[in-house]
Order: sequence, then structure tokens, then C-alpha cells
Amino acid sequence: MKTSDVCVIFFLLISISADQWNYGNLGPDIWSEYYPLCSGKSQSPINILTACTVYKDFQPFNFILTLDEKHYFTLKNNGHTIISTINNQHKQSSIELTGSNLNGTFEFVNFHLHWGEHYKSGSEHQINGVKYAGEIHFVYQNRQTSQLAVLGIFMQSHLHKKKFVFDKNDVTRNEWQKYFDKAQTLTSENDSISCGLNVTSLMGENLKDFWRYEGSLTTPPCTEGIIWTVFKQPIDFMEEQIKNLRDNVYFEDYRGPQPLYNRTVYRNFIHETSSSIPDYNLCLLDSENKKTMDMFSIFGVINCSILGPDVWYAKYPTCAGQSQSPINILTACTIYKTFTPFIFGSRYNEQHSFTLKNNRYTIVSTFNSEPNLSALKLTGGGLQGIWEFVGLHLHWGENHKSGSEHQVNGIKYAGEIHFIYMNPNTRQTAVLGIFMQSSFIDNGTPSSTAYFIDEDVRKEWKRFFDIAQTLKTEGSTAIMRLNLVLLMGKNLRDFWRYEGSLTTPPCTQGVIWTMFKEPIIFIESEFQALRQNIYFKNNRGSQSLYTRKIYRNFFRETLSSIPDYNCCPSRD
Repeated sequence: MKTSDVCVIFFLLISISADQWNYGNLGPDIWSEYYPLCSGKSQSPINILTACTVYKDFQPFNFILTLDEKHYFTLKNNGHTIISTINNQHKQSSIELTGSNLNGTFEFVNFHLHWGEHYKSGSEHQINGVKYAGEIHFVYQNRQTSQLAVLGIFMQSHLHKKKFVFDKNDVTRNEWQKYFDKAQTLTSENDSISCGLNVTSLMGENLKDFWRYEGSLTTPPCTEGIIWTVFKQPIDFMEEQIKNLRDNVYFEDYRGPQPLYNRTVYRNFIHETSSSIPDYNLCLLDSENKKTMDMFSIFGVINCSILGPDVWYAKYPTCAGQSQSPINILTACTIYKTFTPFIFGSRYNEQHSFTLKNNRYTIVSTFNSEPNLSALKLTGGGLQGIWEFVGLHLHWGENHKSGSEHQVNGIKYAGEIHFIYMNPNTRQTAVLGIFMQSSFIDNGTPSSTAYFIDEDVRKEWKRFFDIAQTLKTEGSTAIMRLNLVLLMGKNLRDFWRYEGSLTTPPCTQGVIWTMFKEPIIFIESEFQALRQNIYFKNNRGSQSLYTRKIYRNFFRETLSSIPDYNCCPSRD
């Protein structure tokens, strides 16, 4: 097979038209609806848990000598990223790879980058939950078997030139600058340009230590059987280089980590360190028999984009605390506990006055004081004392499978409602959270979940959406009357309970969280109205649990079908 044939085959594989998938409304959480392999059990990327990796002796990589030559590449905007392939109009030697326990000779196909919305988010793989600003993928293919192998290198971003001094003679830095100068000009899909680059210089000098596992393409069709090598040491970049890609090409283009299932991640170096976060030291030790084992340990005022959740802690240190919300609720790890029933005030089932306001991040609905405040007080549910209702707000995401802040065994909902209460004596905050499930009605035909919509609940929320979607600018307000019983729905029996934090800065901890098990079902068009008229998304991702416990008030709990989510810390 000729090099050109290989390049064409692979280019067709990953260069699906831009209207079939993207990183927004047709983003990673719903790829599997159009590309079933994207929900497979050997997907990439993954969160590499260092405490769970297995040492294995690998042969050295063998890059052929011609790798040191300059090669001419065609850089092209394919609608998702900038992909760089060998320019066959120039007569030049091939780039080949052998060794490192790869079977046969692998021929270079392309390289491309993934980056994120800021300097702490963008890499596809994570190390113990740590993200880098970006990730470089060098793609190779076995000319005999057509199997793909990807070499991944993290991109470390540095904000300040004065704090990080680059060597002017650094060949890697200089070579990448050539690339960035060309790539940032490709602002429209199908734009292309030729560029002479040295692959050895692009890959840098830190190719000694790596992790190895079997995974998939990180874009549709998510083909599995890919041999992944992720190098431990990143390449250093200045933030302005990556920022130029965000500003001129695409804002972000990365997929989040996928479940590991029963796969093993190997490393080629003997000594490995564990994470300081207990969550990331939980390993499935007996994956062959699919048994879940106990813990194995080797020893505010900010937005959701360029100043998003991953960098909140820089201005609000509490956002990096050990009792943060939201969390991924692992049902196998919850503890049964008896709670007294919630007791809502006698006049909850009446309409009360609320002020809806666009506060720049969401629509906040604040209860307007009335003479008889006892109507909206709350007791029971294991809460100490009497709690007064403050207000409610919503979180949503870019599509119908991404938007809830909390997750259940890695499953996300389209959104999440937070009903906020405060104890007037202790000033402590309690939040009642309810998941929002999205349902489609196509050409008048409802989906299966649409049949479970409570019409009274839906009508009350439709009144809310009709007003909320008109508040398009920061500071805009509206007053309306709402019935909290209808807004909360009828499924308030089963719930999970834990202690966490506010999910926005200043991320104050000590918040008592109640997450109800049953969602309220909405019509997808209602979410679309918020995305299109208010904000595209406004949700924070799950935070580490550390040593906290999650309780449930219902006796029987189901486990996840994904082994990763059934691995729990040992209990005292």
C-alpha cells in the first residue's frame, strides 16, 4: 500500500463533514446516537490513574533516520481542527516507526492538535484528573494490517514569559512557532496551506517515559483497536500560541475521558507515584473476574469559558477545596441511612411572586418577600432546624446529554434545577437538586420518555421558560408568579445526600446537598430556547469526592454496568 493510499483512507476516516458532529450542540455526549462505536467499551481518551498502571518492559521506539529531515505538510482546517498530512506534491522520504512492542512497521499518516477554552483545559487524556492546555496526536498506520497507533504528547501552557524562560535556541519551540504562524491563518473550513516542518523537532526530546493502552479514535466514528502511547513529559508552550488557535480557528476541540472498563494501562517506567486525591487511587484489581475491589493505594464573578471552572481556584482558592460540588454519584458506593420525611410549608402549593434575573451566568429566580414567610419554609429530611426558601436557578449544557452538574455513574442529564434554602440561625445553605431530562417530539410524534411528562408540571415550567428566554442581556429582569409544588414535580421520595459546596465561585463549602433520584422530563425545544437566547451552557463538571460519604434514603440501590463506577474506597 502506498503512503498516499494510507493517507487518503485515514483522511476519509476522520474527515467527516462538519455538520454531522462537533464539539457543541452535536458534541461528544451525543456522538453515540449517530456513531454507535462512540459508546463502546474501549474508547479514548481516558483518565490515567497512575496508582492503577502496571509496569511492563517495552522495547525502545525506533524512528527511522529520515525523521530528521524537513518534510512538507499540508495543513488543513477540516471543520474540527487543523490536520497536517504529508504533501505528496514534493518528492520526499516516508516517516516510519518500529519498536516499542508494536508489531511491524508503522507509517506516518498525520498529526493534529486538541486544545481547550483556557490554559487548564484542552488535553483529551488526563493524569489523575489533571488536564493540560492541549494534546498533540501523531498518527501512524501499519501498512500491512491497517492498524492505527497514536503517539500523544501533552501541551503545557505558560501564562507569563517572565516566569518561564524559553531558550531562544530551543529547536522544538522554534519549530512549533512555524506551525502556529501558519495554522492560525486557517480560519475557515477547508482552508489549507503548505508548511515545511521537522517531525523530530516537533516531538521534542522527552520521549522516554510513557503509558500504553488499547483505545479508539477520539472523534467519530470512534473506531476501536487503536494502540495508544501517551508520553509522560509535556512540551512547553506560551499561552499566547494556543490562544491564537482559540481566537482564530476553534474555541475548543477535545473529548472528555471515557470509562476504562476492564482495560489495563501499562507504563514503561518502574517507579510511579499515586495521586494526592484518594478518588484517583481506586483500582479494579480483579478485572478478569469483574469483581469490584476496595481501595488500593500505593502510599461568583466569573464565566464558563476562558475563565471557566478549571481556573476558578486561581481567584477563588476554595474552589480547589476537598468538599466541592458537584460530584459523580457512584451508586455502588452510597450508604443507606434513614431520614425523616421533608415537610414543606402549608402554602407551597400556591403561586408566589418571583423576580427572574439574568445574572450573566444563568437565570436566577428570587423569592419576593411576603408577609407570611412561613409559607415557604422547610423542615425534616435530616436537616437541623427550620430552613427558608431563597430562590432557584437552572444549569444546562450544549446538548440533551450534557448540562447537569451532578452525574450518576457518569451519566449526565440535559440540565439540573437547584432550589436554594438557608437556615436563618446558622446561615448554612441547603440545596435541593433535581435532574432535568430532555425528551424529543419530532413531527408531532413524542419519544418514549415524553409519555411520562406530567402535564401540570410541564405547563408551570413552560410559563417559566416563556419568560426566562426573553431575558437575553445581563441585568434584565421580569416578575412572575410561580407554584413551587409544580416546579419541584411529584418524585421527591428517593434522594442522595452529601456535604459539598456552591457550584459557582466563591465555591463556599459546608452546603448540604440533596439530589433527588427521579428527574423531571422536559421537551428538548425548551432547552434549545435557553441555549440560543440566554447562554450556550453554564454547568461545572464533577469534582473529586476525597473522603466524603454519600448517603441514600432508599434501601435498594443498583450498580453501574461500567466497572469503573463500582470501585469504592474501603469503609471504616
